Amino acid sequence: MPAVLKVLETPRLILRPFESNDAEAAFGWFGSPLVMRFTSTGPDKSLEETQARLARYREHQQAHGFSKWMILDRESETPIGDAGLIDLKDYRWIDLGYRFAPSHWGKGLATEAASAWVRAGFGEFHFGQINAFVHPQNIASIRLLQKLNFQTVRRDTIMGMDAILFALHAKDARGAAKNSPD
Repeated sequence: MPAVLKVLETPRLILRPFESNDAEAAFGWFGSPLVMRFTSTGPDKSLEETQARLARYREHQQAHGFSKWMILDRESETPIGDAGLIDLKDYRWIDLGYRFAPSHWGKGLATEAASAWVRAGFGEFHFGQINAFVHPQNIASIRLLQKLNFQTVRRDTIMGMDAILFALHAKDARGAAKNSPD
């Protein structure tokens, strides 16, 4: 039986598994061409696509004990993004990902959420390595991964997208996930 987390908390965020009634709020960023411009799938075209995406995340959560989760602003409990780990079986790696509504960019929140997932990945789930792939023009994500000690592995086509693959090994993560928000 995999480890099961119910919530992750940081100084400014609450991260929890997606629920079926989260689709409307989540469509705010999953349906945004701006937010989704560096993803292989592009924006969701309808609320139904976001509902299907969240159903896949809930299935992944049940199978693995982790997935992409809703991010709530701790103070207002407003949904502001998603972050988490996904087992990409086709690539044989655990993938870190995160997205925020644009009004929450540039505040160090992605670093805070990603750090929480790195700690959980190595602490609770005992992964030996966590990967992340980023579009080469997504400078903010590249900087975030470098801040957390992720190392560049190679440039490749991943899920049909030109990408840079990054990896963080458990032995290199000590202290990396403790970075505080900017």
